[in-house]
Amino acid sequence: MSKKPFTNVTIEKVQRSDLEQLEKLFATAFAGEIDIQQIKRRIRRARQFYYILQPLSKFSGWVKNHFDVYAVKIAGQVVGFMQLSYLNSAQLHIDYIAFSKQHRGQGLGRWVLTKLLETVADANNQDVVLEVRVDNPAYKLYQRLGFRAVTEILHYEMIFGGTTSSLPSLDDELPGFRVLTVKDRGQLYRLYKASVPPGLRRVIKRSYREFNPSMLVRHLDWAKNYLMRKQISNYVVEQSDKIVALVTISSYVKTQNHIISLIIHHSYEYLRSALLKKAINLIEASYKQGVISCTIYSDDSNKQAVLEQLGFKRDSAYYLMLYPAAQKRKETVKARSQNAAASKSMKTSL
Repeated sequence: MSKKPFTNVTIEKVQRSDLEQLEKLFATAFAGEIDIQQIKRRIRRARQFYYILQPLSKFSGWVKNHFDVYAVKIAGQVVGFMQLSYLNSAQLHIDYIAFSKQHRGQGLGRWVLTKLLETVADANNQDVVLEVRVDNPAYKLYQRLGFRAVTEILHYEMIFGGTTSSLPSLDDELPGFRVLTVKDRGQLYRLYKASVPPGLRRVIKRSYREFNPSMLVRHLDWAKNYLMRKQISNYVVEQSDKIVALVTISSYVKTQNHIISLIIHHSYEYLRSALLKKAINLIEASYKQGVISCTIYSDDSNKQAVLEQLGFKRDSAYYLMLYPAAQKRKETVKARSQNAAASKSMKTSL
């Protein structure tokens, strides 16, 4: 384990009394990178409804992940934080990690991450996944710790309303487009598997339960979205009695931000442009102005071309990084050793 760089350093689960300091630190650490106002409202809601939501963390994955926030303290003062979420039993995701400006560049971040990898991920044989901006100096640190870049994630945005240019016209037909129903949910996991390349599915492992949650979880999600002033609409495209696409529109009313998420069966990729146009026009019909965003993996340049043709502009790019579980790393080292031995033996026999 790396040497502890400070005295009186502790890593503690965030309590309600820490949330005000956390809000200030978050705004400072991520200013210019993300929608700070949205995050600040989220933290304030957590503080406001702390004693209601915290007990529900036993039942709702979203609530549980919302409270998996750890404060890094020096002499009792919050100097950094880390928010975690569990993608599944075998994978841990680092949502955010940041430190106050006066405590950066001193080895504290490396020490905290090493502590996490050794005492949580390796102890439970879990992968660790995170996203880091391509221009973030922390990328080198993650590499040194054993993370590897799997792919790029590209974030696109479009401003609509006011004096901006008109939105794209819906000139493509979308037969089978309709609102998602409960009975459709059983097909969504199969749709996901048919839309994401196998290499990426091994990194981001989504489960059937995530697409078809229980009634209790659905009600908890509804309550969460209500508290966060977030409206979610789900639509599907059904063709030949099969769900071939899912469109999710997440609208944050206060900030006028709208997120379009698509899952499209690989055989129906030609629907992407029409689906995006439909989603954009649905947003415009309910909201007169705002920002629409869409995030894609960089596995297919055609996805980027479609977004750009519709008027989206690339806002940022991230690396999706993976720290393999301890057992996987041991197997990789063993395989390399065996290959090296076989290669040496072959050269000797020649």
